[in-house]
Amino acid sequence: MNDILIIFVAGIFSCIILDILAYLLKKMGIPEPSWSIVGRWTYLMLKNGTFYNPNIIEKPVFEHEVILGWVFHYFISLCWATIYYICFIFIGIKMSYFSGFIFGAITTLAPLLLFLPFTGQGIFAKNTDKPIEISLIFLIRHSIYGLAMYEGFRWFGF
Repeated sequence: MNDILIIFVAGIFSCIILDILAYLLKKMGIPEPSWSIVGRWTYLMLKNGTFYNPNIIEKPVFEHEVILGWVFHYFISLCWATIYYICFIFIGIKMSYFSGFIFGAITTLAPLLLFLPFTGQGIFAKNTDKPIEISLIFLIRHSIYGLAMYEGFRWFGF
């Protein structure tokens, strides 16, 4: 099968698993990420060429920001799937549930060190009411995401 299609399937599958987890966590009272903020940040980033929008919550609402947030979310998952493919298939690092878990845990650094600070929420969510809780939720979500990524590639015999 075409490797690009495999990357696409694994990336979409792992993102769906992440979203199912978010839904289940929401049922337990743990909020999911704000896709409107992700979409607004993406829109402003593309429109103005700026990553840093510390007052994003105060910026005007963009009509389709929730949809753009979801699209960006899945786009990022495809980027992670490409990185996973390069590391574990192309370079040949041994794949396992453990390596998938570690890969997912490492991906936690992107929101904690990039997205949250660039949207004014601080490194490791330090400018929020519950920085430790938010950081742990990201770690749990992304670790399971990494397991799903491993499983997505494993389907294709890798």
